Amino acid sequence: MTESRREVVFEVDGLKLEGLLHVPAVTPAPGVVVAHPHPQYGGDMYNAIVQALCESALSVGAAALRFNFRGVGFSEGQYDEGVGEQRDLASAIDYLRSVPEVDGGRVAVAGYSFGALVALRLANGREDLAAVIAVSNPTLRGPKVEIHLPVPALFITGDRDQYCDGALIQEYRIEIGPEMTVEIVPGVDHFWGGSTDRLKETVGAFLAKHLT
Repeated sequence: MTESRREVVFEVDGLKLEGLLHVPAVTPAPGVVVAHPHPQYGGDMYNAIVQALCESALSVGAAALRFNFRGVGFSEGQYDEGVGEQRDLASAIDYLRSVPEVDGGRVAVAGYSFGALVALRLANGREDLAAVIAVSNPTLRGPKVEIHLPVPALFITGDRDQYCDGALIQEYRIEIGPEMTVEIVPGVDHFWGGSTDRLKETVGAFLAKHLT
């Protein structure tokens, strides 16, 4: 499928953040904002899983916006322990909705690892998003479930993930949201080495059902 790709800049908290916008051949299109893994461990918008999520969006005719959190690459500012990063993601969503080629009423959010945590915290209780995708989101058992997603959500991880407990997500799926899909991929760890095709297939099918 033919796509156009262009570098973009948007602002939040007086900071300029850099992004890369992928637009499919047919517009107006729904859109997906993709959040990258942990900045302090080398995560940025060129991460292979971020790329795979963008390709999944394009495969079903959706636009994709990936961007660098504050303090990463040419994005201004500094790491803010996931707090300012939620505002970064919110601003990215607003920016994507403003793009003429995008149907602002059909925008989903996706994230990988740290980016998935940021996406889940931002999406908590929000009904204005079309869908939420969390790839290998780090998990920790606590006294209560702190995330509620009123929109369709996909949690996907590997059964060998060192930081994400897929069984724990399954256990609390009903409490997290009414339209939860949990996929645990055999033989895959946190970094999805050699398994991005399986990730793209699952994410693409989810987006085709709930976004496009």
